[in-house]
Amino acid sequence: MVQEGLKLFALYDKLQELLDEGFDIIPSHLMIVKSKELNRIVDSFPDAIDEGIKMAKMILRNKEEMIQDAKNKAERIIQDAENEKRRILDESSLRREMEEQAKAFREKVIQECENIKMKAFGEAESIRLASSEEALKMKDGAQAYAQQILVKIEQDLNNLFQVVKNGQQYIAQMRNENDEMESHYIRNDVSRK
Repeated sequence: MVQEGLKLFALYDKLQELLDEGFDIIPSHLMIVKSKELNRIVDSFPDAIDEGIKMAKMILRNKEEMIQDAKNKAERIIQDAENEKRRILDESSLRREMEEQAKAFREKVIQECENIKMKAFGEAESIRLASSEEALKMKDGAQAYAQQILVKIEQDLNNLFQVVKNGQQYIAQMRNENDEMESHYIRNDVSRK
């Protein structure tokens, strides 16, 4: 489950690798990347976010189980101490005093266990919220970056299309000029003969 929780970081690393492997068309402005790989990475982010949330919930469950185990052990220890106390002490005032101390000790242990439980719950909730926020930020950042790249590619393709159009017009103009020059030379040759 820990490896699944690290999936977000792995996706981020894959995105960085994809950018590193990309081909710069215009340095620092236009880059070609593998679109299938980019789409696969961006599409994997929701699953990774869900896995991060599941991991936070599992951590919360584990902490609650540990708190319950600690509480049970504390109660067993208290019960064993009370049993031992009954065995050793008789019905005297000393026994009553010890019972009161044991009761106070038990209440103190229960209160401490409750405090530990509340603290663990708060920490688990903080972890869950932080992982959800981080996952959403990463997803939003990846989508915004992908959108920027696509807009830039569109602009560059439009510019490239215009360059091709200009080239075609220039070639057509050169052909017309060549045709006119040939026609002129042919007329001159014919008129001389």
